[in-house]
Amino acid sequence: MHILSFSPEVILYFYMASCMTVLVFNLIYIVVDKLQKKQQKRQRLGMVKNITHQMERLKQQEKIEDKHLKQLARSLTRVRRLRVFEKSLQKVWEKEEKELCLAYSRQLRKVFLGLTGTYEKRDEIEQAYFCNVIEKFQIDSQQKNQDGIMEFLLQMVIQKDAFVRENALKALYCIGNQEAILSAWTKLYENDIRHNEKLLADGLLKFNGNQKELAELLWSHRRDFNARMLLPIMQYIRFLTGAYQGEFLALLKRENEDKELRLEAIRYLRKYPYEPAREILQNFLWYQEFIDWEYAALAAAALSNYPGADTITCLKSGLSAVNWYVRHNCAQSLIYDLQIPQLQLFDIYNGKDRYAREILTYITQKSGINGQEMELGINYV
Repeated sequence: MHILSFSPEVILYFYMASCMTVLVFNLIYIVVDKLQKKQQKRQRLGMVKNITHQMERLKQQEKIEDKHLKQLARSLTRVRRLRVFEKSLQKVWEKEEKELCLAYSRQLRKVFLGLTGTYEKRDEIEQAYFCNVIEKFQIDSQQKNQDGIMEFLLQMVIQKDAFVRENALKALYCIGNQEAILSAWTKLYENDIRHNEKLLADGLLKFNGNQKELAELLWSHRRDFNARMLLPIMQYIRFLTGAYQGEFLALLKRENEDKELRLEAIRYLRKYPYEPAREILQNFLWYQEFIDWEYAALAAAALSNYPGADTITCLKSGLSAVNWYVRHNCAQSLIYDLQIPQLQLFDIYNGKDRYAREILTYITQKSGINGQEMELGINYV
């Protein structure tokens, strides 16, 4: 039967009934939502009271009550109660001493160990949230041996959802177990998981342990990873220590090595000057016509930390490069970093290369403007 066969009154009544149904649904939703919020508020107050009581026991050198732990083990299987617990514990953490809070979190290890089996079967949103709670309250922190919590997090590392992976990695960094981080890196590589390289490098800097030992461990296994996995490790080392100059120089000299890794080696040797690297950095400029321009551009910037007459001559030659970025970095190193006076650049200013003259003038004017802004205290937001 076609809808046009109904009378207009019937259609109007049907439309009004539909509107009333939607209105009633919205009213019921608002009422239920308010009731749930009130209930959660009462639950938070009760949870805060319970947590505070348990911390008072810790202050008296007593253990947390088993009843409290068993109650958490039952209730935290529901995400809504886990949310209440998170808000309550956060409120207590803001008031109590950090060591006391960490002592309480360490007592929760068995509770969360039991919860891993439950949340392993949940959807990705709940898994990501559970990992976040582990990281936020440093559950399992400084655990030396890999346990069920770490195994759960390592399983989450290979999930398809990026938020689950990132939260699991953050929790592992917070725990501070070097072998667990190596295992996570290995799982990412073996499962061909493409996680953001910047997130990987920045995450390593949050490692809650001996970072130099972690760097040494990851670097010692560098042959177990591809270039995509090795790059954030090199970036992590660059932010951390200058103890790998020889290794990075050896990598830079290998012409068949991945381009991004060699470029990262140049950045490292710029931050941590290494005299044996002077020649190869200069060669990138001398022979810039026959190689990728990015090598020459980064080498020009790196040579600002390798002062000397040979460096000045090399940078001057780079002012005639075809690529603008190479010329720019050469001029930047000469004028801004090495602070070569214009008198020593007389041959360039009066030479036949117009582009070399223009880039020197550009850098000189830019440096002057920046200097005036610093004197005037001007900041751009």
